Amino acid sequence: MQTYKYNLNSIQERKMLLIALVDAILAGFYLKIFPFDYTINLAVVVLPIYYFLDRRLHPVLTGIHIAAIGLVFRTLAGFYYYGSFINAFWADFNFLFFDLTYGIVFTLLFYNKKAKTQYTLFFAALASDFLGNAAEFTTRFGFGEYLSGDVMATLLAVALIRATVAVLLIAAIQYYNSFLRKEEHDLRYQKQIDMISELKGEIFFLKNNMAHVEQVMDEAFSLYREYEDLDCNSRKYKALSIAKNVHEVKKNYFRAVEGIDEIITSGQTEMVFDLREIVKMLQMTFERWLDREHIPISLKVSLQGTVQVKTHSMLMSILKNLVANALESIRADGEVSLLYYANESHHVFVVKDSGEGIAQGQLDYIFNPGYSTKYDADSGDSNRGVGLTIVKDIVENFYCGQISVSAAPTSGSQFEVKIPLDKL
Repeated sequence: MQTYKYNLNSIQERKMLLIALVDAILAGFYLKIFPFDYTINLAVVVLPIYYFLDRRLHPVLTGIHIAAIGLVFRTLAGFYYYGSFINAFWADFNFLFFDLTYGIVFTLLFYNKKAKTQYTLFFAALASDFLGNAAEFTTRFGFGEYLSGDVMATLLAVALIRATVAVLLIAAIQYYNSFLRKEEHDLRYQKQIDMISELKGEIFFLKNNMAHVEQVMDEAFSLYREYEDLDCNSRKYKALSIAKNVHEVKKNYFRAVEGIDEIITSGQTEMVFDLREIVKMLQMTFERWLDREHIPISLKVSLQGTVQVKTHSMLMSILKNLVANALESIRADGEVSLLYYANESHHVFVVKDSGEGIAQGQLDYIFNPGYSTKYDADSGDSNRGVGLTIVKDIVENFYCGQISVSAAPTSGSQFEVKIPLDKL
């Protein structure tokens, strides 16, 4: 279950102001299809496109912005034609009824619906357009004039055309975006293939180095076994040989680590992921595991915004270890939640579980290497105890951030990670 909460922040406010300005400019392009003074605004075609592409835009609030700015814009522009600002204001005042009616109807038929498809968009745009025009027309000329002649049929035809054009434009945009995504996916796939091939070379090198390690172990055991029978010079020779071999092992190990680090780092510099994409991959991975193991734990995600992440591998390592740790702390059914939000200085990630919690005496040790609270009484196995150590190391040393934990026995635990805004 993934939820995106609506917040009227400064970004959304700027978006609505920009849309209102664009709408006011496009309103200058219109059709006059009735013998009396009534025009059809072509700017309405783009309204459903805005709402479909940005689901956080609230149609009613956006409609209020469009109505207010549009009225000011038309009043200023109509001063020359009508002779005064008052006349220009009242001449275009009825446009407000269209904008507000459109926003209300679109909110009810599309924004509040869980299933937002092109079909629901078409019917929402059609109904909003038709009812918005009906509201404006009746306030201008009266309900009797609206029912006379073919006014209703004409307004319905106009709404049908504008809704159809909007949906066709959205389909064209989605097709183009899918084409771009396919190209990007192919490029990523090729990079992944290249990275895997290079990693396999480094892994092969490490495997060969293991034979060298075995050789050093044999020599060390041979020295231990024959120590009493060897003279002083022979002992020194064997000890020196072991030291040389250990140095070679260390040198080869560092060379392989540098090679792997170079491969991963070079791959990261060109690939940027949206946080929503990273979290979606993480959520799908754990939900598949929970389904496969028939574990009755729900994983909930709440993203209050998003961000483009360059160091996605490091962030994924943090989130994966924290979520895995939370899932492992729950013995039966329960819930794990992942929350993201940003404040003035940090990206904040909060992972909370309803598990067994952590005793106060253990909180000072949970980030120590090898320390683990996960113990299987049946098998006698315990967790490796390196996950939280890795998380702390990445957060503090790679991201220059902070990690904190709050927990109590039987009441679950909560990990909070803060990463400076310029580090992701």
